[in-house]
Parts: sequence; structure tokens; C-alpha cells
Amino acid sequence: MTTDMFIDSSGARWQDPPPPRYRAAVLTINLTNALLNPPDDPALADVVVRQTGRDADLRDYVLSTPGAAGIVDDAVHELTALLAATNGRPVQLMVNCWYGRHRGVDRTTARHAAHERIPRMA
Repeated sequence: MTTDMFIDSSGARWQDPPPPRYRAAVLTINLTNALLNPPDDPALADVVVRQTGRDADLRDYVLSTPGAAGIVDDAVHELTALLAATNGRPVQLMVNCWYGRHRGVDRTTARHAAHERIPRMA
């Protein structure tokens, strides 16, 4: 048996988060004030309109926030515990930031890509 894991991001500004996945155990992380917000940096104003957290330059900018690695590590530990406790139910990580495109985007980091390979719970 495999456990499905979904990662969804949303923008708090829009007040329209994605709905919880059917029967999923949900972990929500609010990054609205935890990481650098690229649209707040005048030097990036023209660039961020066309980019998301999947773009390397923008991803590196966000992850340069002091404490970013700890946020990622904490999320991985919490998701691992949640996966272990769900007995095969799906798990959903909901990441909130201000716009939903730059800091809370699905699969944004190399560290996260490694964490996507969290062993499936049998």
C-alpha cells in the first residue's frame, strides 16, 4: 500500500486556499512572515512577475532567508510523523504565503525533492 502526498500552495492575500484533499491528514505552514518575500524587493520587481518558486534564482533568494533551512527541516519531520500516523490515508501539505507563487510553491527546493522520496508507509 502506498500513501499519497499532496503539496499545495496558496496566497493568503486571495483568501481562497485550496480545499483539503479527500480524507487527507493536513499539515499547514504559514510562510507569510517567515521567509523573504520577493515582491517586496524593488530590485526584483520586474523579475518576480514572470517567476515562481520553481525558478532557481527566485528559489535561491527565498532560501537565503535566515532560518529557511530550519523551516524546511521542521516541515519534513512533521510530515514524516504525520505519514507514520495516517495508516495509509493521504497526506496534504498546505503552504501559505502572501501571493502563493514565490515562497509557498510546490516542490521548490532540491532539499524538498529529496524529501519527496520519504519512504511510503506500508
